[in-house]
Amino acid sequence: MAAPKFSLRIPKATSETLISLIYRFGDNKFVYSTGESIHPDNWDTDTQRAKTDFPKNKALQERMKSINFQLERYLLKITELLGQLKLQKIQPTIEGLKMEMDKEFLKTPPPQKTDLFGFIETFIENVKFTRGKNSKPIARTTKLKYITTLKLLKDYAKKKRRGKLDFKDINMDFYFDFVDYLQKQKRHTPNTIGKYIKSLKIFLREATEAGFKTDPTFENRKFAAMTEDVDHIYLDESDLEKIWELDLSKNKRLDRVRDLFLIGCHTALRFSDFTNIKPQNIVETTGGRAIKIKTFKTNQAVFIPLHWRVEAILAKYENELPQAISNQKMNDYLKELGQLAGINTPIETNKTKAGTKYSVTNPKYELITTHTARRTAATNMYKAGIPSISIMKITGHKTESVFLKYIGITQEENAVLLMNHDYFTKGRMKAV
Repeated sequence: MAAPKFSLRIPKATSETLISLIYRFGDNKFVYSTGESIHPDNWDTDTQRAKTDFPKNKALQERMKSINFQLERYLLKITELLGQLKLQKIQPTIEGLKMEMDKEFLKTPPPQKTDLFGFIETFIENVKFTRGKNSKPIARTTKLKYITTLKLLKDYAKKKRRGKLDFKDINMDFYFDFVDYLQKQKRHTPNTIGKYIKSLKIFLREATEAGFKTDPTFENRKFAAMTEDVDHIYLDESDLEKIWELDLSKNKRLDRVRDLFLIGCHTALRFSDFTNIKPQNIVETTGGRAIKIKTFKTNQAVFIPLHWRVEAILAKYENELPQAISNQKMNDYLKELGQLAGINTPIETNKTKAGTKYSVTNPKYELITTHTARRTAATNMYKAGIPSISIMKITGHKTESVFLKYIGITQEENAVLLMNHDYFTKGRMKAV
């Protein structure tokens, strides 16, 4: 039997992750959470302990020592248990080890809440960084979406059902009434409503798997997470040139925002990825330098050739890009940047709110967000003639049909791209 060891629950996490005690015996694997969390950068995989050499950060050093002290307590207890079982010639079991460890560390399972809201609250409390054994990390924004969905359900129940809503009530009548409530009273758009319905369906699937009696109609195709095609902008090469040529030497704030944004506009990376490029992500390949990065949302490793502007920006900062501000604050600054660059073409967009469809016209700079960068890169790559399948290797789109809906090319732009295709030009000279 192998010796007990410690391991990170998510070894490649980008934030703190739990430390687990692991003991293998026979074909069994006992995994027990120590309740201690640590950033992978501060973990020594060889010693299976927290690093403690932080002479310039005494607070961090003391915290790491405290973690190691707690780990020794867990190791001491399981070693004691295994020794006792060996003396008594009793084979260990996962259930028995867990029970004894729980006794020692005062871990008692909380009473299970059996009502709808209680179950959702427990689910949200426990979801933390992962959902399921092999699931990827759940983003903070996803957890916030779950919390908002629960709040809306409680608001709906209070205003429409005297505060009473349980598993048996989630049927098609509820669906239509809840959607109507979100449209007319909360004035949400179809895509926002769709996100909340999707979260609700996740709650109900988890409850069903946990043995709760749910109404199966929530899996009906009519119980749908509605969506609406939204007019998203992208920046063409002339827009990017205007931003690139701006003299921001006297505005370091916008200068940093401009540089980070342009990296996104030439890599098709999400905000969470293009703001976290490190020197180690710049690699040499047989064809030249590229960015190699594991994306946060999909946990996929992608290689992206360096655009000449990206090369110049990396050289400007010696590969140490400036620290990013919050997504929300950067969105505010991007509109300021776009206005300064004169990106003010009137753009008409169609929207649905409170169940009413309408159109609104804004100068283009008002519609720029951090996500515009990813859409810009994908669209301009496509217009430059790069095959869809190659771009999809970067963006992570699974099907070409979904990818083509994602890029911002208009019908007119598509026609212009096709005008020089052999199909339309072949025989033109003969006809003349």
